[in-house]
Amino acid sequence: MVELLVRVLPYIYLDTIIFTASLKHQLYRLLMLICMPVAAVILVTLWFSRDAAIKEHEKKVRSITEYLIIKQQSMINDVEHITEFLAKKQKDIKSLSSRCPSYFLDVKALNGNIANIGLVNKDGDLICSSNNDAPNINVSDRPYFKNALASKEFSIGHFQHDRSLEAQSINFASPILNENNDIEGVIVTVIALDWWSSALNSLNLPTEVRVAITDSNNLILANSPFSADRLGYKLEEFDLEHNLQAGVIFKGKDGIRRVFHQTTLYRDGNDNKLSIYITQPIDKTLERIDINFVKMVLGFLMTILLLAVLARRLVNKSILNPVKSLTQAVNRLAAGNMPHDDEQPNSPELNRLYHRFKYMAETRLTAEASLKHKHDELNSLLNALPDAFLRVDVNGNILDTGGRTKSLNYSHSTPPKKLSCLFSDANLKQVQGYLIPLNAPVTVELEQEQDNQFYEAKISPMKKADEFIIVISNITQRKQNQESLHLASLVYNNSSEGMAITDENGVIYDVNPAFCETTLYSRKEVLNKTVSILSSGKHDKQFYNYMWQSLNKTGRWQGEITNRRKNGELYVEWLTIDTIYDKNKAPTSRIAIFTDLTEKKQADELIWRQAHFDHLTDLPNRLELKERLNQRFANLTNADQKLVIMLLDIDHFKDINDTLGHHYGDRLLKLVSERIVQTAKEADFVARIGGDEFVVVFSDLHGSDNIKKIAKSLLLSLASTIFIEDEKVYISASIGIACAPDDGQNPEQLLKAADQAMYKAKNSGRNGFEFFSHDMREDANARMQLLKDLRSAIELEQFELYYQPIVSLDDLHVHKAEGLIRWQHPEKGLISPADFIPLAEETRQINALGQFVFTEALQTLNDIKKHIQDEFQISINVSPVQLATTDSGIDDWYGMLETANLPASSIVAEITEGLMVNPEELTQSRLKTLVKSGMQLALDDFGTGYSSLAYLQEMDTDYLKIDKRFVDNIQKNSQELALCEAIIMMAHQLGLKVIAEGIETKLQMDLLLEAGCDYGQGYLFSKPLHKASFMQLITTNQVISLK
Repeated sequence: MVELLVRVLPYIYLDTIIFTASLKHQLYRLLMLICMPVAAVILVTLWFSRDAAIKEHEKKVRSITEYLIIKQQSMINDVEHITEFLAKKQKDIKSLSSRCPSYFLDVKALNGNIANIGLVNKDGDLICSSNNDAPNINVSDRPYFKNALASKEFSIGHFQHDRSLEAQSINFASPILNENNDIEGVIVTVIALDWWSSALNSLNLPTEVRVAITDSNNLILANSPFSADRLGYKLEEFDLEHNLQAGVIFKGKDGIRRVFHQTTLYRDGNDNKLSIYITQPIDKTLERIDINFVKMVLGFLMTILLLAVLARRLVNKSILNPVKSLTQAVNRLAAGNMPHDDEQPNSPELNRLYHRFKYMAETRLTAEASLKHKHDELNSLLNALPDAFLRVDVNGNILDTGGRTKSLNYSHSTPPKKLSCLFSDANLKQVQGYLIPLNAPVTVELEQEQDNQFYEAKISPMKKADEFIIVISNITQRKQNQESLHLASLVYNNSSEGMAITDENGVIYDVNPAFCETTLYSRKEVLNKTVSILSSGKHDKQFYNYMWQSLNKTGRWQGEITNRRKNGELYVEWLTIDTIYDKNKAPTSRIAIFTDLTEKKQADELIWRQAHFDHLTDLPNRLELKERLNQRFANLTNADQKLVIMLLDIDHFKDINDTLGHHYGDRLLKLVSERIVQTAKEADFVARIGGDEFVVVFSDLHGSDNIKKIAKSLLLSLASTIFIEDEKVYISASIGIACAPDDGQNPEQLLKAADQAMYKAKNSGRNGFEFFSHDMREDANARMQLLKDLRSAIELEQFELYYQPIVSLDDLHVHKAEGLIRWQHPEKGLISPADFIPLAEETRQINALGQFVFTEALQTLNDIKKHIQDEFQISINVSPVQLATTDSGIDDWYGMLETANLPASSIVAEITEGLMVNPEELTQSRLKTLVKSGMQLALDDFGTGYSSLAYLQEMDTDYLKIDKRFVDNIQKNSQELALCEAIIMMAHQLGLKVIAEGIETKLQMDLLLEAGCDYGQGYLFSKPLHKASFMQLITTNQVISLK
């Protein structure tokens, strides 16, 4: 009970304070109660706004810190990579003189942060340095040297005075390991601390930011602002104006408050580390935030005060003073006096109440005088009404009659004496059942079945006991009307179409439930309102004038109209309005019936959008692009107008889908579309017309320089790192540019021109752009004609297989040859494989060509077998398309070899090394099956692609073919010779034979033979020969004679 009282008492107290005082004080207190929570909410909102501003500043501080840390970590990682690279490159240090290799100087020149690079033997003696002198220095006492020897890993030093530079520095070391993983020496890179501090201070950090970088002993290596006398000393609180506690706002001696951050930039395997310490000021931001907060609070309080004063004046003028005047006027009326005119309240509502009281006093006497007169009139009226009146007793005897008793089908001349004379037995029983003492009138409905008439009997008790008045009305017509009205009501209330009934001027006096469901207005909200309550503002005055003209002229209007629901949402409806006229042909009301078309419109919009926009990027698709381009072509009315399109294609997009999956590919396309839209802000629009193809359209872009600038911006935006979930993706694109009307008179021609320019950009090395030229169109037409000729060339036997001997370099004996396909065109002559092989691969004609080459090679091997007893090999080029296509015919090769009675080893399949990087599952399986069957594998154009030793071992390769580009410029002591020697040595260690392509001079042959190359191929020995010439060569003499 006590607990209940404790809970209830505050409410009782609040109710007493508010509602027991005068009206004036009640209004003032109610106003205060309304203002208090509003003030509290606004103050809390302002406080949260202040807190959000502080957090935003903290976020900015963190971004500056992260930027600084990333810059320093990047510099240290570069030093690590350079040091390890030099250590791996310099394997042999014993043969070096006191001068280091020239590329030391190149590396130093390219990396301004490196002050010196030194080569130290495993005893610590400096052999050479990039400063071109090697003083007698021993670094065996240096920790970085010891750690590099002990861990055989990259090592970081401490603060020191470098004896070679004679300056303060920090050194890094990486061991040089021989083939047995033994240490031969150490590469040392040196960073001068004055450079580091200078680089740190060049980052344009805010003035009050303090930064220090330390080694494992906490000695300062670099600082900002720069202080040379602090380098090499332990980090103290005064260096950063902070107590060095993370997350603490500390006020330094300079009076500035700062926050502190510390992190490790790098830690090597010996637990040596480089750390960075950063403090950033927050005084100005906090002061600005607090000042803004105080200003907003003061402004709000002043606003509240002003509103309170205005509310007080409004309450006095609008409520309290009129109530006072009304009270005086009512007191006079109560005393029987008429009030004075100057006592009328000025409030409209109270003034109407005042006049009602006055009117009541004036009409009181008039009403009493007319009461008797009204009684007489009532009796006359009752006799004139169409109903029958009976006065009866409890036994059903009729004591008196009046009105129209003939309406009861009573035709006798004498008045009826009993109720049985008027009613059937069933009706009589029903009426007599109510001839009992009643407290209120009772209405009984009666039916005369013989003539299908309906009556209503209203039985009322009289003051005199045992007597009743029965008023009988014929309600047959009313029943029929009710039935019809009920049917209409069912249709009206259950129809799915909205209905509204208005007067002739559009004022609503009834609506059905479907109207309310569609418009979201309740029936009560729209009654007595005009139909303009639904107006959307989407139609002009002329639209509504035409509607009313049609209604006034024909009485009917129908059409599509946009209206607004109660919640503000627009919807489209099909509206039909009909007019109802009175007997004088004057309009009395109108009936509006409408069907909500919103869902139909939305469905139509969805279908249209799905047909015209790309579902992944929400950009216009090819269909929408062509429609928009047609519109813009129609607007090209003079020569000054230009329409520029850029067709952008992502380079190597298929590789991303194949390696990361289509999920990543789709994410990438969305991000790429966003970057294109953001970069090409001047564009009319951007469309996606294919898998990785986008089109950017400009209609107000003039000058090739502006076009080039935008194209470069697009390439640059796509070249920056793209993050997809946890993956970093790097892409490039090729862009083709075409301008109308010069490059095309319609969208198809313009898109084709841009496509040709884009392919030119791809063929030029990708990651670039090209403008369309008419030469491209000619080249494309020639290409299409060549493709057309290619389709029929095989059937017309226009292809031949030529053979180029592969010579053993030690004895010039021919045991092998490469089969090279040639196309002898009847009109164009000999067509280069470089022209038709790419076309064949694109159209998969390469599969038929591959089968032709393999069949011809088997036939030639069988012909050779008749003349030569030794085993002979023919190498044939195998396209990646053949290996990746299911029905390419490669799987039939094994049976064809068996039918030809030839060993599988007589065929060498040549593939390019690019094919061996991430091959498709079918390609990888087929390569392994080829090797397993006994065919041999040669890696063509080695050194120009992306091969690795792992791929060579996994695929069980038999031959490496050195590309002609390495052989062309081979000379004694040349870099090309060194590369060839390295390839040959590596191949022999892996058990592979080496074939050098493109040998044209005896010097090239001698140098390659000296390097250990096994076979040679080139014009020095023989050009590719027709089969007859080749057969004559090897059957006459298998040894090549050099001229």
